[in-house]
Amino acid sequence: MGRGLRILGIHYFLYFATLAGAVAPLPLAVNIVFAVANGALIGLLFLIGHDSGHSAFVPGRTMNRWITRLVFIPCLHSRSLWDVVHNRIHHRYTNLKGFDYVWAPMSKGEFDAAPLLRRGLERVYRGVFGPLIYYWIAFWIPKLVLPTSPESRNEWRRHLPDTLFVVFVGGGMVAAIGVLGSWLSPDRALWLTMLLGWLLPFAVWNYLMALSIFLQHNHPAVPWFDDPKEWTFYGGNIRGTAHVDLPFDFLPLFKWVMLHHAHHALPSIPGYKLTDAQAKLIEAYGDDVVRYRLSLGEYLKIVRACKLFDYDRKQWIDFDGRPTAPPIDLDAHGRDMPKDLRVARPLQPAAGPRQVPRRSGRVARPSEDAGGQRRAGGEPPAE
Repeated sequence: MGRGLRILGIHYFLYFATLAGAVAPLPLAVNIVFAVANGALIGLLFLIGHDSGHSAFVPGRTMNRWITRLVFIPCLHSRSLWDVVHNRIHHRYTNLKGFDYVWAPMSKGEFDAAPLLRRGLERVYRGVFGPLIYYWIAFWIPKLVLPTSPESRNEWRRHLPDTLFVVFVGGGMVAAIGVLGSWLSPDRALWLTMLLGWLLPFAVWNYLMALSIFLQHNHPAVPWFDDPKEWTFYGGNIRGTAHVDLPFDFLPLFKWVMLHHAHHALPSIPGYKLTDAQAKLIEAYGDDVVRYRLSLGEYLKIVRACKLFDYDRKQWIDFDGRPTAPPIDLDAHGRDMPKDLRVARPLQPAAGPRQVPRRSGRVARPSEDAGGQRRAGGEPPAE
């Protein structure tokens, strides 16, 4: 509890400090630096909410839920809707297209059949500047503020309190930024205050979020699946994620979340313990762990390769259908592993509250009948 509250207090203090710097009567260039830093702090607060959303930040589910609500105010996210998108869908069916829609790649046939505007949008999404707009359009309002998506609308009454919390408390904080800026810099136009104090930081946060989830689940060696019979927990959560070594080592929360295999293997591990957990996982399943050091060159290489995905051949292709990477061998399963660990399904999900079906609005599992299979547009069905 003490460690969690200390981390929370430090990051919220830094958030308010950088927010004040973004709207203070300082040279515009200095305001912009503070605004960018404030956007990064929104992201770091979100990472605290990510851990508390997994009940992995402090002891007690109720305490974790309220911390999630508190740190989700700056990024304007509903706690309960994030729980659906992240815990009930992304973690259960990682990299299973039609269920998990986090940067899910189109197939060549799906891309060719899409309207011209949608094809153009996909080209932008999967370009160098795609993360600038991806999270705004694909996730924020339609999935994480309003309970209007197919997987949440049947339970809209359950989500309504958190949606109202975001609208009124989060909206109140946005209005307070304008008040604070007008008080600190009364000669500055309100539009410029809001640009520096809210829009620019929010854009930075959206970019960092979209970039992070792209890097975690898109790589020439990371497979995606479109057949529930072919998908396994191990295939999605170990083969389907990437360990990203950052070029800097001064943002511990961000560094921890990029150790993604251990987090997917057991989401209840706190971020500050993922380094040790990831080391043990790499030791056991070394050949199956996709790992690379992030650089501009590496990022460009991933972007060039990861346009569309051939789900039959398990191979990344470009928009013209040409292979951009070798087919992914799904039978590798840790060639350097000890023989006693080399089994057909070497890792399975741990039992726990995230695996308990909900009484209503439950997302259909891949093993259920054809009526609960994938729907057009990549949306998971809801009962």
